[in-house]
Amino acid sequence: MSRRRDEKHLKLVKAAEEALEQGNYEDAARLMQRAAAYSGLLGDMEKFRTFMGKAGEFYKKAAENLWRSEGKLEASLLYIKAAKCYRDAGHHESAEICNLMVHKYCDAMRRSSPRFEGSALDLKRIGDFLKGRGDLEGAGDCYRWAAEKAEEEGKLALSGGLHRDAGNCRWLLEDIGKTAEEYSRAADKYFEAQEYFEAAWHYNLSGFLLILDGRFKEASEMAWKAGTACIEGKIPVLLDRMSRLCGYLSRGNLHDAEREWSTLRRKMKIDYAQLIERCFRKVRETLKERYPSKYP
Repeated sequence: MSRRRDEKHLKLVKAAEEALEQGNYEDAARLMQRAAAYSGLLGDMEKFRTFMGKAGEFYKKAAENLWRSEGKLEASLLYIKAAKCYRDAGHHESAEICNLMVHKYCDAMRRSSPRFEGSALDLKRIGDFLKGRGDLEGAGDCYRWAAEKAEEEGKLALSGGLHRDAGNCRWLLEDIGKTAEEYSRAADKYFEAQEYFEAAWHYNLSGFLLILDGRFKEASEMAWKAGTACIEGKIPVLLDRMSRLCGYLSRGNLHDAEREWSTLRRKMKIDYAQLIERCFRKVRETLKERYPSKYP
């Protein structure tokens, strides 16, 4: 068995060399990755790292060629693959050079009107990569671009999910306003896709966040949309109650909001309960500012 595996990885290396001679760097890289996998199975970690290093080198060369020919999105995806191979080989400086090229692509997109030659899922992969590196702003931008691309492709539920991902990044950056806007866009796409539960949930989240941001009129609109989604989708009572609570808070109706919340509180996960409690505090503070004599 071991000898057959050894023969297999040698065949893969030979095939990679042949692909390299033909200038097909991406095929050569994939074959070297497979040779590395076989070496790893044999426990030969020296060969594993050598072949992974070669795979990284070939992916990087393929990426450089695409970058020069204006295929920068596809090139960025290959730089991500190159970086992974380099990391597996222990070549961390080379991996970081590839990582920086992906950031360069995103920076270029921010400075111009983005033109995407790839698919929504290609852009999502870039976003996932950046999020994994802790670049939440870059990831959020990529998810938003991916959402717009998914809408162009007619994939409304995917577009909603990508707007949600963009919103999650904005939330982690503590940008309440932009989080609310992305969740609202997510909800719109989910509603169009007839994913009414997701639509109602994200309209409600957007509404509560808009309350925190002091945008009460917009929050009231989100509450109304959440209620509409609940009716359209025959959604269970919990989300409908959330939409009523959001509506009461957005209009400063604390009495009815507290009554609704007394029923809902026990059913909410702690993170969402804390969000809603913050909304109550925001509404009370706003009412005190507007009507100091009524709310001392």
